[in-house]
Amino acid sequence: MKFTVICIAVLISSISCVTPVDQTKDVQDYDLNKVPYKLYEPTETFRLHYDLQEISGLTYLTANRLGAIEDETGKFYIIDVSTGDVINKIKFGKSGDYEGVEYDEGTVWVMKSNGEFFSFEIEGEEAINVNEYQSEFSSKNDLEGLGYFNGALLIAAKGDGKIDGVDKEGKGIYIIEEEKANSLIFIEKRDLEKFIENREQFNSIKDFDPSAIAVHPQTSDIYILSADHVLVVYNAELKLKEVVKLDKHIFYQPEGMCFSPQGQLFISSEGGENRGRLFTFNKLTK
Repeated sequence: MKFTVICIAVLISSISCVTPVDQTKDVQDYDLNKVPYKLYEPTETFRLHYDLQEISGLTYLTANRLGAIEDETGKFYIIDVSTGDVINKIKFGKSGDYEGVEYDEGTVWVMKSNGEFFSFEIEGEEAINVNEYQSEFSSKNDLEGLGYFNGALLIAAKGDGKIDGVDKEGKGIYIIEEEKANSLIFIEKRDLEKFIENREQFNSIKDFDPSAIAVHPQTSDIYILSADHVLVVYNAELKLKEVVKLDKHIFYQPEGMCFSPQGQLFISSEGGENRGRLFTFNKLTK
């Protein structure tokens, strides 16, 4: 009887030791030379304020400050990078489905899922010079990701990628120049799966629905995040560079992403029934 109990105990111990290792292989199945971040091993993790339980967008402000939005109240939050604490929150609009935020040279841009945009500046604890306009996108596009590159806004559509004058299949990535949207990339699931088909661990994708977009400040690679726990990277020539599976045990629902000028990566995740999370990733050095 004692022998049986010991055997069972050893078996359980063996399973508990092996299983976590096996589960991590697919999230490590990518080229760290192409994406120099251990996305399965955050440098730091912060639990955010309850107001940011449904954090939906993230942007870099200064050396120790990030900006964030959540998808309900029309408030812009300033977060301390070193603690995850909310330093300030600024009201800029009415309640709505806010999904993307970007900061550039004193101006904050906020995007709603229906293609409506806000721009404003911050003075003390107030939003000033608030402007809004409706772009050529609509609710059918279900916009989720907002980025910035070389003086232009980048848009990632979770829904229909088509707009007037553009009839292509896939998830649409656009650039807005002089208030006109031009298509850059159309992402199809089959192309992503073809890219990873020969991998041992991560070789299939359930879905890809863009939730955030950011440009690496040093390589100009375009990082596109999906709440389906996938990250894709395109190079500056718009060629697919890498496809990464994200650990769902780390990221409940990743919807925000940005970089520091030095290349530090920040990803935010909604918290579900818990508080939202902010993850930092230091760039690997050779």
